[in-house]
Amino acid sequence: MTIEELTMKFDERSIYNSSPNLIKLLISKDLPTAKEYLKTHLSTEYLPMLNQFGHYMLEAIIIHVLGLVFNCVRDLSVVRVSTLLEQLDSAVRDQARFMLIKAAGSGKVEGVVTSKAESDKDAVKFDSKGATKKGKVKVTRTHYAIGVHLVNFLVERGLIHLSSEVSFTEVPVVNKKGKGYIPINCYAMCNFDFSLLPIKLNLPMVCNPLPWNSTEESPTMLTDLSGGYLSGPTLDIYNRFRILTSRDLSHFYVTLKYSGYKRMCTILNSLQSQVFEINNKVLEFILQNRNRLVELGLLMPRNLAYVNLKEASDLLRFSYFSDKGVQNACSCHVLIKELVKRVQRARYEEFVIRLASAYDGYQFDLPAFMDFRGRIYRSGVLHFHERDLSRSLIVFAGQPKALNSQLAKTISQDLACAAAFKYKKFFNLDDAFKWYNEHQSLMLASDESLMKFAVQASDPFQFLAKILSKDIVSNYHKVPVTQDASASAYQIMSYLLLNQEMGRRTNLLPSSDGQIQDVYMCLQEELKKFLVTRLDANKYAVILSMLTRKLVKGLFMPLIYGKTVSSMAKDIMDHYGSLLSHKDSYGLAVLCYEFLSLKYPDIVNLLNLINLIGWFCSKLDKPVFYSIPYITTVQDYMRSKATDIWLYDRVSKKRRRVTLRVPTPDRDSRKTKVATCVNFIHQKDAYIAMKVVEELLLIQGAPVYTVHDNFITTALYARMVPEIYTGVFVNMGAPLRFINQFINRNLILPDFPFYMDLSDSPEEKASARKIEERLPKNPSNYVFHWVEDPIPGEDIRYFLDYLMPKDLSKTERIKWDRNISATVSCYEKYCNTVCGEAHFKMPSDGGKRHAEKWNEFKADLSRWGNLGCNYSVHY
Repeated sequence: MTIEELTMKFDERSIYNSSPNLIKLLISKDLPTAKEYLKTHLSTEYLPMLNQFGHYMLEAIIIHVLGLVFNCVRDLSVVRVSTLLEQLDSAVRDQARFMLIKAAGSGKVEGVVTSKAESDKDAVKFDSKGATKKGKVKVTRTHYAIGVHLVNFLVERGLIHLSSEVSFTEVPVVNKKGKGYIPINCYAMCNFDFSLLPIKLNLPMVCNPLPWNSTEESPTMLTDLSGGYLSGPTLDIYNRFRILTSRDLSHFYVTLKYSGYKRMCTILNSLQSQVFEINNKVLEFILQNRNRLVELGLLMPRNLAYVNLKEASDLLRFSYFSDKGVQNACSCHVLIKELVKRVQRARYEEFVIRLASAYDGYQFDLPAFMDFRGRIYRSGVLHFHERDLSRSLIVFAGQPKALNSQLAKTISQDLACAAAFKYKKFFNLDDAFKWYNEHQSLMLASDESLMKFAVQASDPFQFLAKILSKDIVSNYHKVPVTQDASASAYQIMSYLLLNQEMGRRTNLLPSSDGQIQDVYMCLQEELKKFLVTRLDANKYAVILSMLTRKLVKGLFMPLIYGKTVSSMAKDIMDHYGSLLSHKDSYGLAVLCYEFLSLKYPDIVNLLNLINLIGWFCSKLDKPVFYSIPYITTVQDYMRSKATDIWLYDRVSKKRRRVTLRVPTPDRDSRKTKVATCVNFIHQKDAYIAMKVVEELLLIQGAPVYTVHDNFITTALYARMVPEIYTGVFVNMGAPLRFINQFINRNLILPDFPFYMDLSDSPEEKASARKIEERLPKNPSNYVFHWVEDPIPGEDIRYFLDYLMPKDLSKTERIKWDRNISATVSCYEKYCNTVCGEAHFKMPSDGGKRHAEKWNEFKADLSRWGNLGCNYSVHY
């Protein structure tokens, strides 16, 4: 099926067919003037192709950028002017660069837009020293002249409306000089019908993808691979599929390991060639019962999708100030924010339903991509990475297999459990199956009865999909069964720390009562006991009244990923509203962090250790490297500085301030330190997902889709997933190796390449490990420390002292000394955790104790097989 045939299935308001109306609106005035204006502001390297850069190209770029920033997937229908300005400016420059390279006859178009920093080289010029002086980056309006002019152009044409009223996402702040309130950001609101915009989302594909491979014998970068869809050069450079999702390839990229990249390509190719189709039973149910679903609050009214947001917000604002009763009840800010959210939700729902209707009856592929950490993503809006409505409309497109009576019974029970778990949580599969049997007749009595159940479900549309598709004869091989790893970050932490208590709470290890555990409910109950001794009775009662599991998860899940106390305080303020002051919210955030430090000091210690390694890398002016058997991730955070650019809005005759973040060539040690642990955990998470998918796809031949630590397959293979998942942890081996490899790769290897023996057994290089207990004067001549033995603390201090720059100021030297001591302390505490509290005389003794603790943890992990069921990945 061609794209033309596909788009014919859209109704008369098709966003493809009606986009010419938008073009007419754009060219209703003198657009060539814009081209002449750009001629005077583009740098000389672009002048040769300006004769080809006609006004039709500007139309395409403007429509394209509007489609990107004002799309149905966004949470809000408004966008910051800074975002729009940057997108317009960089799009014109990137397209000009693309045409220049194409005109020159170069076939290398993949690197045309390698990074935001690369694109901004034309926009921002630094001084000869790279703008390293604090506060010396000065950006003027002329540096973003293209974007500034095109934003003004859109305002004058009436396509967008600029507003400094803080009515969308933020509240006003007091001016430092005490002159009243000032807005935080300037926003742009679209004035026309969104359905006029072309789709700027990568859609599911109705033809088979090309396999990812390399024409080179030994590719070194992930971007050296080609394949997938639309991988050749096209004028629409933003809409091309790439294997790596990173927009900043200069600083966040992936290097390949020759021994593992082919296997990784096989996994990606198998994933992206998995065929799907629309769940027409769910689609038909929604279309037939749409009005009732709206009445029940499961869908937004369809007409909201076509509301002119500017006109609606103006009318709402006028009505608000005409009604004193409403003014006393709530603020205008709250009402307009709610309007914006509802309109955008309606647009999203309308788009998804129309898109599903277009694909109904066809089989399609969902291309697979990776981020720089190795996590697998999908592109577009209709896939399992999306929200509840989208996920309910997709099923696998497979062929049924012959089933014996026992297997058919097991599959039927698993489908029933999958439906029950989309309604609410259960502590075991037996309870879920019992609940389904007790309510089955009532749920299936009528559409009305089923919808009333869906209103109470945790995932309403997926619950509907499971009930409507439970017919085992025709659907068991299509219905997706979702199994989600329980708090995977804490699971990985429990493995790295050999923490059996945390392992049981996250279901990585079996609990004594055989029930599914909930780590966040455990944290919620323990936090209550902790707070009662730290707060006065009145304040404790207020906090307890709204201390939900959702809030606890929102606070403690990101804490593993480096969430700061200030960010926690903001979440607490948003949750409690006026019940808690800013001071009380911050105080509660401090207590939450203190609670985690007291309850799980080993987690906080490991988090600090990994982050400190990232800090040293940044201070040494080099990136951080993370390695798994398939790939090596490269992370290199650079500083950006805020700069103000002023627009003059000729329509409202106002000057408007736009704040942009301008990249600098300086590494950001603060951001690197905060992000190192989260990226370390995410890469291990990605590796575990790859191994599970590898087993299911290549060995079992099962249909599978992965959303990070969330695995989706059919009921026939669902029971294999937990055993494979826990088996990956067993096969990863003793965790001390991962930490030592990370330290070696980033701090030791560059200057002491032969210090660490990375072999699987210490006997393999025993002859080279004669000197073990002291660091030689010339350690590069020896391989004497095995990777699975603890590194002596004095060796770590030696390496860090050796790496310390000689020209540091007194203040910086104090900071280095403090962080060196903290790193040594954190590492020794970690070794005490995973090797036992007893001090060891030789590293090999610590390695033996670590192996013993790992064998104990591994034996507990293997108990799942004896129990006959595994909840580490549950429905």
